[in-house]
Amino acid sequence: MAGRHAALLRHAEYRSDDGEAMALARLALTLSSKGLHDRRILGAIEILPRSLFVAAAHKDRAYEDRPIPIECGQTCDAPSVLGLVYQAAEIAPEHRLLQIGTGSGWGTAILAGLCTKVYTIERFRTLADLAVDRFAALGLDNVVPAVQDGLDGFARHAPFHRIVVEGAVEAPPRALLDQLAPQGVLVAALGRPREPQVLARFRRADAGVVREDVGPIRRVAMVPGRASAL
Repeated sequence: MAGRHAALLRHAEYRSDDGEAMALARLALTLSSKGLHDRRILGAIEILPRSLFVAAAHKDRAYEDRPIPIECGQTCDAPSVLGLVYQAAEIAPEHRLLQIGTGSGWGTAILAGLCTKVYTIERFRTLADLAVDRFAALGLDNVVPAVQDGLDGFARHAPFHRIVVEGAVEAPPRALLDQLAPQGVLVAALGRPREPQVLARFRRADAGVVREDVGPIRRVAMVPGRASAL
């Protein structure tokens, strides 16, 4: 996986320096100590410049394991949260993946190195446009973005081997479950705002959808609909 990202970055406009490389390595070690053991995900985090995905005022915090404010009043989750969600999804190189909530695009860039193609949906046009610019700077060529209601999914590109919901929902949307391929997996945080949440994995088996709880988590609630402004 790291090899895929390295090949992309060699042809990108962006270049990291030694200080940033050391900060990324420290971040990967921190995440490993917090239960993230998937080497492909750790490799992606260690090579992708998170500072490219945050505003200048927050770049000094880019390599800390903490959430960071982004545009449109939104937040980029802490790297440990994203990493554990992606680990729960059990992503393979041959998978086609749907991401609900592009955000800054940092998580999307990680996913782009883990599988063959990522379809990503964002409800804010501003966030989507900024993310597309960042994908171009990194040379990512396997990301298909869209601005629409993510909870409706992306039916014209279905089915998907994996679906990752980048926020909390009270129950997995039926539209997303219907867009899973056989044996496909959907991962989402379940729970209401300000109440306990659990990271759950839903697998589409022959007998129906099977749920498995992975562990506690805390994510902001997903909002339905496409944003009318921004």
